[in-house]
Amino acid sequence: MLTVKGIRHRIRRPGPLAALSVAYIAAVSGVMIWRGISVSPDYLLLILVPVAVLSGRFNAFVRDWVPFVALFLGYEAMWGIAPKTGIAPHVADVVHAESALFGGVNPSAWLQAHLGSVHWLVIACTVVYFCHFAFPIAVGVVLWLVDRTKFLRYVVTLMGMSFAAFIIFLLVPTAPPWLAHDWGFLPGVTKLMNGALPSAISPYYRLLNSNPVAAFPSLHAAYPLLGALALWTVSRRAGLMTLVWCGAVWFSIVFLGEHYVIDVLGGIIFATGSWVVMDRIVAPRVRVLRAQPEAAVAAVADVPDGASAADAVTDGASVTDGAGVSSPGPG
Repeated sequence: MLTVKGIRHRIRRPGPLAALSVAYIAAVSGVMIWRGISVSPDYLLLILVPVAVLSGRFNAFVRDWVPFVALFLGYEAMWGIAPKTGIAPHVADVVHAESALFGGVNPSAWLQAHLGSVHWLVIACTVVYFCHFAFPIAVGVVLWLVDRTKFLRYVVTLMGMSFAAFIIFLLVPTAPPWLAHDWGFLPGVTKLMNGALPSAISPYYRLLNSNPVAAFPSLHAAYPLLGALALWTVSRRAGLMTLVWCGAVWFSIVFLGEHYVIDVLGGIIFATGSWVVMDRIVAPRVRVLRAQPEAAVAAVADVPDGASAADAVTDGASVTDGAGVSSPGPG
């Protein structure tokens, strides 16, 4: 017969707790979207507190998540700098390149002409678009619960990719399809999200200036693919399932007129390149990003708040193999 302690132990196992956390984030995000509340990182950090408490690693959660979210919010605050550079955004050349790529047809215009009147599809794609922050946070939670090293690799790659994209936004500003339409360069494309669903942003985001000419590369396209690549290292099934979400995001942002297909391709290249750089160049040279011995990982996962990770790794390193000799870690 299971006791309360036994049930809690089962729930706290990485697999069940990760699944429960994803379901919880999806449910709360759904309610927020339904009630017209923007799903932004500052809100999501507060939403994750019950997950941290349930995991029994609240101190570790504060140590790992607060700096990451703070840095991410700082990155978001930088967006207001871009419009002040005085660099003229690319509009006509991108419209022509997109049409040339598809034989004279603009995908956003074609999709809106054929599907723009399908109200439920507009709503569904808007919901997918609003999950821009919820998805990478959910991926981060899964990785944090399963393997902290993989979590650190993911968030460092995510932030590195974001800041690299920001440099491109500064130097090569690009107007999205809906803005190209407003400026008279792309007939037949409107901002379908306008009025589709209400969305009240947080007090923090009200203080920030947005950058409407940051279409290429599309971070909306890059974030889910980076999540799929990170999850692949934990579970190939999870990685493959995430690719379905990637497809939904890529379709949605083109259909809604928020990005060109060229922007999506740029995001795909950015995410793939960023992950390769992390895996092949950065991680092997940074100790905290290198894989730990399995025993040490298990020990760190079980260490209570207040104990040091070094103590846990020491305990893990003392585990011996069948011959009674301590198993060395990777070189």
